[in-house]
Amino acid sequence: MSGTGRALLTATLLVVALATGFSAANFEPPEWAYPSTPRDFKPDPDDGKPKRLVGSTKKHTYAQVQDPFTAPDWYPTEHPKMPDVPVAKGRRPDVRACASCHLTNGLGHPQSGNLAGLTAEYMLLQLADFRTGARHASVGESPMATIARALTPEEAKAAVEYFAGLPRTPWVTVVETAMVPKTRIVESGLRIPLEPEELEPIGQRIVEVPKFPSRSAALDPHAPFTAYVPMGSLRRGRAFVSSGGAVMRGTTVVVPGKTPPCTQCHGVSLRGMAHAPDTDTPVPALAGRSPTYILRQLYDVQSGARSGKTVELMKPIAAQLTLQEMIDVAAYSASKMP
Repeated sequence: MSGTGRALLTATLLVVALATGFSAANFEPPEWAYPSTPRDFKPDPDDGKPKRLVGSTKKHTYAQVQDPFTAPDWYPTEHPKMPDVPVAKGRRPDVRACASCHLTNGLGHPQSGNLAGLTAEYMLLQLADFRTGARHASVGESPMATIARALTPEEAKAAVEYFAGLPRTPWVTVVETAMVPKTRIVESGLRIPLEPEELEPIGQRIVEVPKFPSRSAALDPHAPFTAYVPMGSLRRGRAFVSSGGAVMRGTTVVVPGKTPPCTQCHGVSLRGMAHAPDTDTPVPALAGRSPTYILRQLYDVQSGARSGKTVELMKPIAAQLTLQEMIDVAAYSASKMP
């Protein structure tokens, strides 16, 4: 895109953002996108015995794995040295160990988020938004607000530099289907399939589950996820991401797009940009990230739960999206190579 074209795109987005002033969602928050452990959930009894994972020489008990202030490091030779606080360990009472949610590889779970390879600049801006309240969840409480307020500048810098230096690797397999496993939510908001398996129609949902539930529950960085999405999501998502919803017949626009193409800012491969065209706003990668997480962020922008510098250009875009469009964009983005 030419410099003039980029300037025009940026100016258009800013004008629409100011004119829209949108702060209320178009529909109720999808319950499945905001998993929360039920209050009556009872984990299996802890026998206190150390557990092992295949390929790891480390041992951790259930209590150790569930301690948010000490992250289990199953494969310490596979990543750079973690900062002691706040990545490997937390600082009571408010700073949890980052790797206890985002894992030592930074890829995280659908309910926590993938930090690997995001720029340090972008992550510092997110911490600032959590700290001021500009970013929070549309449903429930986010522990990140408390953590961000308690972090020292030195701790925040050490954490974001660690995760920024981690490689982006495939972590979620996107599968189109009409039927999905029934699930339940266990510790830490993790959604897992019922045993024995039962199926149900997917409806208008994304159902994202671990490929190896017990290993994911143990915070194993070798345990990826499968995301089931409705039939046709990838085709529709590809069209929306590349055209903003415009329908083309050859070189003729038959139906104008609702929004600018996602690729204008997130890049043709959806791997993000250092900054959006003609701005100083960093743009995160979408490719290969959890589709549940992506959808949740789109909804939080639409509802007004997310504001701040990094989402100003997204507000007028998210304001127009339907739930189906959010699902399609999230599914297609997640299916791309990180």
